[in-house]
Formats: sequence, C-alpha cells, structure tokens
Amino acid sequence: TSAILCGLMGTSGAFAQVETITVTSQKREQTLQEVPIAVSVVQAETLENAQIVDAIDLQSVVPSLRVSQLERSSNATFIIRGQGNGANNPGIEPSVAVYIDGVFRSRAGTALSDLNDIQRIEVLRGPQSTLFGKNATAGVVSIITEEPQFQFGGQAEITLGNYNTFITRGSVTGPISENVAFSLSGSLNQRDGYYTNTGPGGDFNNRDRWAVRGQLLFVPNDDFSLRLIS
Repeated sequence: TSAILCGLMGTSGAFAQVETITVTSQKREQTLQEVPIAVSVVQAETLENAQIVDAIDLQSVVPSLRVSQLERSSNATFIIRGQGNGANNPGIEPSVAVYIDGVFRSRAGTALSDLNDIQRIEVLRGPQSTLFGKNATAGVVSIITEEPQFQFGGQAEITLGNYNTFITRGSVTGPISENVAFSLSGSLNQRDGYYTNTGPGGDFNNRDRWAVRGQLLFVPNDDFSLRLIS
C-alpha cells in the first residue's frame, strides 16, 4: 500500500490523508478503485489488530466468507456468498481457489497454517475462473506474504490462553548484499482439545501445528526482481 495526500482542507486547516490500496486481483497491480469486481482487502495491520491467526479467523473480518474445518484440517471448506464445496469430502476439488503468493493450493486444508508475516489478503467474490482456472467458480482467496526488506528488522509474538493454548510467531529480515535480501519466519500453534474423549485416543479437536518460511529477494536493477520462497 502507499499513502497519498489529498488536497482537502478541513475546518482545522490540516490536510486529510487518503490511503491508496494496491491489489493484484486481476494478475497485475491496480488500485482497488480500478478493479471492476467485488474485492475485499485485509491489510497486515487489520490482521494484527483483530488477532487473525489463521484462515478460519479470516471470516470475522471479510463479509460473505465462511471457512469451516470439520473432522480434520483436510476437510476444510471455503465458501463465498453461500457458494462452495461443502461436501465434507477431501477428495473433491474446491470451488473457491486459495492462492499463496500466486501458487494455487489444490486442497483448501493446506491453507490453514498460521498467517505469519502477511502483507495483505485479497478475497475476490464471484466467478473468477477466467483468470484463476476452473477451481475459482465461487471466488478466490489470495494470500500475499511480505517480501524481504533491505533493512534489518524483525518481530516476535507469544500468546497464551485457555485449553493450554500456546502460540508463538516471529520473523526476521535484512540484506545479504547490495542486491539480495532475505527473510525467515516461523510459527508454533498448540492447544488442547475442546471435547473430552472418555475412551482411548485422547481429547478431540486439539491443535498442534508449526510452519517455517524462508525467502530470498534478488533485485539487480529497477526493471527486474526475482523472489524465491520456500
């Protein structure tokens, strides 16, 4: 995103600041006002303030989006405007396409990892199969991560809660050389189950997941950049 100053004078004589949101919902950079389709954009600041941990929490800040995790994460479903694959069958292809940094996730359950070091999330409502393929007949959820920076920086966060909830997330970024920058982020999310199992096997609905992401950014000049994500 970038901020521009609008020449509107208020009663106090101060300039009003208007935020311009840049999106890539049509496979190219445009401002949100230029996109002729229904798009909801969630910025990193909103994710942090609303304590959005994963894609399931995303439905609390995006209208007409519902994300459900049934027996297991592989049975997760994304539904937009009431349309989507809600058959509770991990073998059926989704009708809401989930992309992370432009890479399609063929099974929605693989997108339920923690949202760590995210720049923005774009939710496209309506059929987008023309640009995003056959699995986007109900819409698209596009997750864009933060690219490496050429200044050293980092952040860390620890969350404790009931049911022995323990969540820790962190990231670090910086330059390797004049033209190469790196970033490394990771998260750990653990929680006991909500339901007590009186038989063998332990409690139900517990959570135990972790994620690590590494990136390299190569910018030899103003006209070319290469980004490697693992």
